[in-house]
Amino acid sequence: MAPKTKVLVIDDDRNLVALFSAELRAAGYHVLAAYDAMQGFMLAQREVPALILLDLQLPAGGGLQLLDKIVAGGRTHAIPVVMVSGETDKQIEETTRAKGAVAFVRKPVDRAALVAQVKEVLEKKA
Repeated sequence: MAPKTKVLVIDDDRNLVALFSAELRAAGYHVLAAYDAMQGFMLAQREVPALILLDLQLPAGGGLQLLDKIVAGGRTHAIPVVMVSGETDKQIEETTRAKGAVAFVRKPVDRAALVAQVKEVLEKKA
């Protein structure tokens, strides 16, 4: 049996992490969770997941700064990052894509659409 694909969810909203995790596990993914930027970066370095779902607003560094570190990191630079945010400013999506995010999902998130986005990004990566 092949190992499950690892997806790292980094968000300070524990309820949202639980919802995303349940949906992703039901779709067959192995889910890792972090609740701030520092914890997320350390977990990404150690586990090297296939994909990262990253919240924009995070304690201990913030999502944009963490995106910069992931993209610049030796072990993490090739990991696709999908930004997740409730931010309504249209410019932020362009900013995150310019920094290396492969997609941007707005909160509130349709869980089925989120799983479809994860699957699509991972299929493009393969």
